Amino acid sequence: MLGPDGSFQRFYADDPQALAATVVTAIERLVDARAAADAANLLVLLNQVGASLTVLGREAEAQPLLTEALGLSRQLGDQAKEVEVLTNLATAFQYLGQREEAQALFAEALAKAPGCAAWEQQDFILHHRGRCFVEQGAINEARDCFEQALIVRVSKNNPYYIASTRRALAALASGNPK
Repeated sequence: MLGPDGSFQRFYADDPQALAATVVTAIERLVDARAAADAANLLVLLNQVGASLTVLGREAEAQPLLTEALGLSRQLGDQAKEVEVLTNLATAFQYLGQREEAQALFAEALAKAPGCAAWEQQDFILHHRGRCFVEQGAINEARDCFEQALIVRVSKNNPYYIASTRRALAALASGNPK
């Protein structure tokens, strides 16, 4: 079912207060990394804070941080981190209702992931992209993404993520993913 904000099976923090406290601490560390011109640490923190803000439903705050992280990952030539940031930025754009931009970023993440450590995240990219497709009404494309994600998740044998993808496929099979 699509939520009131138009999202499909959106993930929120189990403990938003604890995550918000972690964000405050990470922002303090981010300020320090900026002051120290520590680009590698800054990249990690920008991505961490951006991803956490998105999970807290604060994607408007996350998007500029993740955009900065994307530029920095490219400047540093860190392909694995670039793929991670692309996925997080795509998710932020998705929740901002900018789904075409999100799809372009998901596609770029999938194109850049093979051959680097980020390929381990293939199932997350596919699952998140599938949710975005559902929100766009592209059910066949969504199903394809979820089916691919499920294959990877079964091979990793992670029951939590397997169940998440199976719920998404079941919602599509019911004919009423909204």
